[in-house]
Amino acid sequence: MRIALTILAAALLLTTTQAQTFKVFYSFSGQDGIQPNGDLLRDADGNFYGTTVLGGKSNRGVVFKLDSQGHNITLYSFTGGADGGFPIGRVIQDADGNLYGITSLGGDPTCSCGTVFQLKTDGTLVVLHKFRGGKDGMQNQAQGELGLVQIGKNFYGSASFGGHPGCDGDLGCGTVFKITPSGQEKTLHRFAGQSDGAFPQDLIRDKEGNLYGAIESYTNAGSIFKMTTKGDLTNLYTFPGGAAGVSPRWRLIRHANGSFYGVTQFGGNTTNCPTGSAGCGVVFKVNPQGKERLLHTFAKKANDGEIPSGGLLDVAGNFYGVTVYGGTTNGTCSFGCGTVYRASAHGGYAVVYRFTGGSDGWLPSGSLTQDSDGNLYGAAQLGGNNNNGVIFEITP
Repeated sequence: MRIALTILAAALLLTTTQAQTFKVFYSFSGQDGIQPNGDLLRDADGNFYGTTVLGGKSNRGVVFKLDSQGHNITLYSFTGGADGGFPIGRVIQDADGNLYGITSLGGDPTCSCGTVFQLKTDGTLVVLHKFRGGKDGMQNQAQGELGLVQIGKNFYGSASFGGHPGCDGDLGCGTVFKITPSGQEKTLHRFAGQSDGAFPQDLIRDKEGNLYGAIESYTNAGSIFKMTTKGDLTNLYTFPGGAAGVSPRWRLIRHANGSFYGVTQFGGNTTNCPTGSAGCGVVFKVNPQGKERLLHTFAKKANDGEIPSGGLLDVAGNFYGVTVYGGTTNGTCSFGCGTVYRASAHGGYAVVYRFTGGSDGWLPSGSLTQDSDGNLYGAAQLGGNNNNGVIFEITP
């Protein structure tokens, strides 16, 4: 019996060891991109598509493709002019294989407020819309990763600034827009920074075609909203702030029962948060009745994650994400090099990986992506070759 238990223990140990592996899937060199954004798109053939903020021929960012073996192809290098620059997040793909995304720079020569672009399969880039600022909206890379949502043939997205003035030095409080495949743009809602909030984040949709998103904050601690494709807005939940979290950011997850899962950038633990008194953020659930439950509060103990960056990935009730700080602290990253974490719907939490700030990268950002074998992929903006950033793979 003792021998059998020993064999079982050894098997369990082996399974655990094999079950959590980390490797650098790709390390950027500069010409092929600098500072990958995360939020990789995976197609049916196992290829990954993404963007980098910088790098490429003009150092204004690229759209790249990685095959399943980690071989990189630069699909487009932005110039920062009429074609845009500094792409700020994920791309989506239509049925014909064309890619769509958002840049935070270039476009209109007067405003340089960013663009909505289409990248065709032959490598031709088409600018569908040039943001003009003011009522039309404008983008800003510092506001985080944004992308588009396709409903029918049309695309929907959010602009960080623009709309009504009165927020952030009158840059505006942000907009939600609709754009057709031919490039006809319509502003659906201009946030006013009042009860409707300000600085909208990445959008999601339900099967009926309604849009949902988080409002970072302005006059309150942030909120979750629902919007029809006509622009009718309903506030679903307003965060009370403090320990319950402040500034919900990035893309939400919405379950079929109407519950939302996501993260806030600030709030939560302020006592043990080394990055400041604003708090290190939380993982939350908000049910359809508008009741919030905290699944995790960051910086509750040493080597925990601090300040989540990017939305959650739902894997059978376990939510995976990254933090930009926390974990391993050294001379490279005094606040910690960042972590990959797992939070369960029942409140369990574990750090899956702690970045070291070397060849494995540091400052991870964006949401994780899963392949058909269950491996997770994400981006660290720094580290790797000459500190240009990496794409990493984790077997959780």
